[in-house]
Amino acid sequence: MVDEFLQSEESQQFFGLIQMLQRSALVALGKMPDHEGKHSVNIAEAKAAIDLIAVIQKRTEGNIDEMETNVLRGIVTEMRMMFVQAPKDIATKEAEEEDAEELKKTFIEPSEAPAEVLTNDSKSEEE
Repeated sequence: MVDEFLQSEESQQFFGLIQMLQRSALVALGKMPDHEGKHSVNIAEAKAAIDLIAVIQKRTEGNIDEMETNVLRGIVTEMRMMFVQAPKDIATKEAEEEDAEELKKTFIEPSEAPAEVLTNDSKSEEE
């Protein structure tokens, strides 16, 4: 049965469609770059693509072989897990971008950037 998976042209086209929707969801979740090479997030678009894959899964139930059913179920599960994780990933990315912006200030305008005191000159003034 494993040897037959994706051997028919129809099966390849079917999973090609699933892959297009999956890629759309991944791009919308910011997990893959878009056609311009940029990463952006569009939660509504990601949800729509994932929901479409789930509808296809439901509507093809009993009409595709067991291996294809398992692969499709796995794709839906994985995409839903990524969707649930998305807010945390977005917050992490935003925090990293803020940190990078602060670091950038250090090089662009050193006098206005945050600094740490490495020595205490007040002791030498007392002597």
